Amino acid sequence: MKVRTLLATLLAILVVVLAIFAARSIMRPEKFRTVYELRKEANVQNLLAIRSAQAVYKNVNKVYADDIDKLVDFVNNGTVQIEKNVGNFPDTMSEAEAFKLGLIHKEVVEVPALEKILDIDHKIPAESFKNFQYIPFSGKEKKYEIQTDSLSSKTYTIPVYRIDVSLDDMLNNMDRSITPENAGALTRLWNKIFYSNLSEEKQYRSQYEGIYMGSLTEASTAGSWE
Repeated sequence: MKVRTLLATLLAILVVVLAIFAARSIMRPEKFRTVYELRKEANVQNLLAIRSAQAVYKNVNKVYADDIDKLVDFVNNGTVQIEKNVGNFPDTMSEAEAFKLGLIHKEVVEVPALEKILDIDHKIPAESFKNFQYIPFSGKEKKYEIQTDSLSSKTYTIPVYRIDVSLDDMLNNMDRSITPENAGALTRLWNKIFYSNLSEEKQYRSQYEGIYMGSLTEASTAGSWE
């Protein structure tokens, strides 16, 4: 009787272990994909903010910022000169007539760089520029690196830039984000069983890659995700 009970217990343990391994084989790749897509989207949003800022920076300085801190300083403290119409005229009159009569005139004014950036691209909220220099989930330890160059011919010179975000950078602190420091004991145990060292799984990593924006060989600021 004792032997039968022991065998039943061992069989039950074996069933549980097999069930865990079966669940791991399904859950781990899906968790990896979910985390990767989340990280990718967060990086894309930052790169879109950088692209908008770089466009205005180039209009002012004729070149792209070659350092992310320069771009941050420009966004936070820079100014842009714009032309605006000053004056008033009745709705029944066209703008051209108002200019002709001297009711309005053009005046060059300075506005904050961020105001101009947001005016050009309404899809990007102002909040996107608060920490756009940092690679998401890096704990503000890793900043984007900007490569710059120029394409030249006999008649023109075009500035270009490129930003690469490696897969390692995208998956930085992956285990920490899956199991945050304030997680409960049960959550920690669950994640340890199913997701421990997930970021190091070569079989999953081989299915994904980093992203980039811009090019040093052609005049393009497109992202690899577009």
